[in-house]
Amino acid sequence: MNTFTEDQIRIAQTAAESKIFLSGPVGSGKTTIGKAFLQTLLEKGIPGSRILILVPQRSLGLTYQDFLSQLSINGSMPISQTFGGLAQRAIRLFWPIIAPMTRFAAPQQQPSFLTLETAQYYLTKVCEPYFESGYFESIRAEKPRILSQILDNLNKAALVGFSYQDIATKLVNAWNQEPAHSQAFYQAQECAIAFRDYCYQHNLLDFSLQYEIFNQTLWPSLICRENLTRSYDYILYDQIEEDVPVSHDILKDWLASPSLNGSLLLMDIDGGYRTFLGADPESGYSLLHSCDTHIQVSGSWVTSPSIQNTAKLLNAVIHKEAIPPLEGKDFSAISYQHNEYFPLMMDAVTDSIETLLATGCAPGEIVVMAPFVSDAFRFQFTSRMEARNIPVVSNRPSRSLREETVTHVFLTWAKIANPQWGIKPSPYEVRTAIHQSVYMMDPIRADMITRMLFHPRKEFWLDDINEVRADTRERITQVGCDAYQAIREWLLIYQSSQTTLDVFFSRLFGELLSQPGFGYHNDYSSANTASKLIESVQKFRRATLWSFKNQEVEWAKEYVEMVETGILAALYLESWETPPMDAVYLSPAYTFLMQNRPVSYQFWLDIGSMGWWQRLLQPLTQPYVLSRHWNPQAKWTDMQEYETNQENMGKLVNGLLSRCRSQVFLHTCGYNERGEEERGPLIQTIQRMLRHTHPTGIQKNV
Repeated sequence: MNTFTEDQIRIAQTAAESKIFLSGPVGSGKTTIGKAFLQTLLEKGIPGSRILILVPQRSLGLTYQDFLSQLSINGSMPISQTFGGLAQRAIRLFWPIIAPMTRFAAPQQQPSFLTLETAQYYLTKVCEPYFESGYFESIRAEKPRILSQILDNLNKAALVGFSYQDIATKLVNAWNQEPAHSQAFYQAQECAIAFRDYCYQHNLLDFSLQYEIFNQTLWPSLICRENLTRSYDYILYDQIEEDVPVSHDILKDWLASPSLNGSLLLMDIDGGYRTFLGADPESGYSLLHSCDTHIQVSGSWVTSPSIQNTAKLLNAVIHKEAIPPLEGKDFSAISYQHNEYFPLMMDAVTDSIETLLATGCAPGEIVVMAPFVSDAFRFQFTSRMEARNIPVVSNRPSRSLREETVTHVFLTWAKIANPQWGIKPSPYEVRTAIHQSVYMMDPIRADMITRMLFHPRKEFWLDDINEVRADTRERITQVGCDAYQAIREWLLIYQSSQTTLDVFFSRLFGELLSQPGFGYHNDYSSANTASKLIESVQKFRRATLWSFKNQEVEWAKEYVEMVETGILAALYLESWETPPMDAVYLSPAYTFLMQNRPVSYQFWLDIGSMGWWQRLLQPLTQPYVLSRHWNPQAKWTDMQEYETNQENMGKLVNGLLSRCRSQVFLHTCGYNERGEEERGPLIQTIQRMLRHTHPTGIQKNV
């Protein structure tokens, strides 16, 4: 339970009777004041159902839910929602009223709400003729990336509040490089318009269309607006700088509602990390004019004085400002170590983590970050941690399900169990499935089994292992033979009682592969991937089965093919949000930053990488051009790119430091994991800072 100060209680009590805009840096106690606000309302006897907690992403509401679960509440709990959630709920409720007001071809039928996956699936069907006719040949990107950027443009239009038919015009007007590339913007525009028309024809609602209908049709309607505003007497709106302009517009109107008795709006003054998703801190800050009082808090309840000194100095160096006085200030919370080679850096980090844990530090208080976490990076780090029995969990939201070995194992067994699909797995896929599915099965023995027992020309593609010579079975081991035979018999029984694909995956994992003697026993990471795969199948079926005229076989076959070709990227944005278990946490830097949680120790790896400074290349979209603050007559120049990258690096560094309690370990290497030398802006900034604070303190491992 939180212990509130007198000032925090006073602000909370004031917000219960008026509209308060509260701003301050990360760690200054704003969320704690939000908790005090909720407790104050509940102690006054306000029903929880009359209190709305608004957050830009669902995970940011978890801290309030955890707090409320510790209170003795007799009655309903406050509602935690995003504006996207409010939009979807309102559309479901008022669909019979608003459908005739839209362009939907069948307004009398309920709409299908699309996920990221299913939207990309339907967009693929729409765009396939365009790809075949030569669209996007000038773009060096895979088809899934092109499709995701088309969807991103539609989302930006809906979230910022301009017509989706103006996307190409905005991008072309700002383009300042080779003129031929402008054609790709118009091609993306054409695909976006065709996809929107397809949604109207088939009653499909992707994220952008949900937001657009809510903003342009539902919110202006008096009956719809009154239903929403009269449902809640109090609003707590946290992290408003990470939300989008349309949400801010709606809340601005909501704050003027006479039915609202009190509200508390919380803003991090240095935030705005979700700009690439449409976040607009400037728009969020304008909400203070709709509130009765603006209160500013300062200081930090999280970071040590040494971390705060380092943050001020680093910001001065990044922005080329005058260096603040350093006399008598402590900078010991920052340590820097250079290693000649990438594996040596991994060894050094592992040694440091082991030392921290030996002093009593909890694993969950340690986070290891890099700008990108590749498969090789993840393997090298996790294998070292597992060798020392240190719990570790990794989180890479950009990694799709099709890149996970678990996914391909499940798909391979599904192909064998469903020969009617006509999709035969390759010997390599079968070998991998056996290797992964049988506990302690090595690739050589898995290959032996595959060559002897996998025969796709037979009625059932896996032969009985008991027909193999005894001396060969001994080489495979009795445990391996028994496990293989159990998988074979399970698949045979399944063939006689066909079920839906998600049920097949669920039963396969629960009844077989997670049991003792099989590859995923006590493997929680694989269980998480299996859970996401099952959820992916369920959502895909709900949104698309109608288009297959309820033919389960054709639908399941289509799903498998789309995953394997990469069309269904299966990106789970919740993975940005999920708080990790009590284990050392490995993730990209921005992933950790957007979880908004403090830790005691941070490791920044490969700080020479350009990824700490340079934004991802997106040839078909531009988050800064597709915003309200962009001058439509201006050109996006290299100077603006440089200044934006410089500003974002400053935000990233400051955001990470403000979420660290005790110590930051900086690591770099002469040659990265690809054998390349990198001298990015972050390492140059760090070295300039160290010349002031640690003139002789640089360590070097060769």
